[in-house]
Formats: sequence, C-alpha cells, structure tokens
Amino acid sequence: MQTDRSRLRELEIRVANPQHWSAGENQINVENLRQLRFRLDDQLKRLRQQRSSRP
Repeated sequence: MQTDRSRLRELEIRVANPQHWSAGENQINVENLRQLRFRLDDQLKRLRQQRSSRP
C-alpha cells in the first residue's frame, strides 16, 4: 500500500500530465487528488488542535 505522501505525488504528476489519460480518468485523478488533500489537511488541523490543547 502506498503512503499518503507517495500517493499525493503520484496524483499530482497524473493531474499535471492529463494528455496521458482519458478525460474520464483525468477527472477521477483530479477528484482523488482533491479528496486526498482535504483529508491530509484535516488530519494536520486535528494534530495542531491536539497539540495546542495540551498543557
């Protein structure tokens, strides 16, 4: 299984080179990248909140 970092990099490359994919595949790549970024941002926010709430 890929790490989040490697999956993020792979999707960034795919989205940056849409000529290698069908329109449908490119749209899926864009959506997967959006969702992964959202999830990673959410995780980061939660970690920061946990750290700031510690005494």
